[in-house]
Amino acid sequence: MDLGSAIRRWKANWMRMHELDSLDHDQREAMARDIGVSPDMLPILAARGPEAGQELPRLMKALSLDADHIRHIHAALMRDMSLTCSGCTAAVRCRDDLAQGQAESHYGEYCPNAEALQELQGKSASSV
Repeated sequence: MDLGSAIRRWKANWMRMHELDSLDHDQREAMARDIGVSPDMLPILAARGPEAGQELPRLMKALSLDADHIRHIHAALMRDMSLTCSGCTAAVRCRDDLAQGQAESHYGEYCPNAEALQELQGKSASSV
C-alpha cells in the first residue's frame, strides 16, 4: 500500500468513526437493531469499513463450500459467521493466505469461524 492509499484509508476510517460518534444513544441502538448486532459491535464494524468480512466467501470457496447454498439453508449461521469475520483481527493473515493459496491449510490456526467451517465441510462431505 502506498502512502496516498494509506492516507485515503485513514481519512475514510476517521470519517466513518466521526459519523458513528455523532449518533446519540437511541440512534446507535436503532442502527444496531436494524443490522442485527449489538451496539458494542458498531465501532468494530465501522473501523473495518466496507471491506469487512469479504474474506469469508473467498475462504468458503477455497474450502469448496457453496456460500449461497449454505446461506439458503443456514441463514442465521451465515449471518453470524459474516459478523464474526467482519470483526476479525486476523483478516490480513487470512487475505495473505487466500492470495497464496494456503488458506485451506492454515485457517484453523487463526479463524474464529474455523469450527463452524469444519462442521460445514463435514456436512458437505456426508451429503455427497
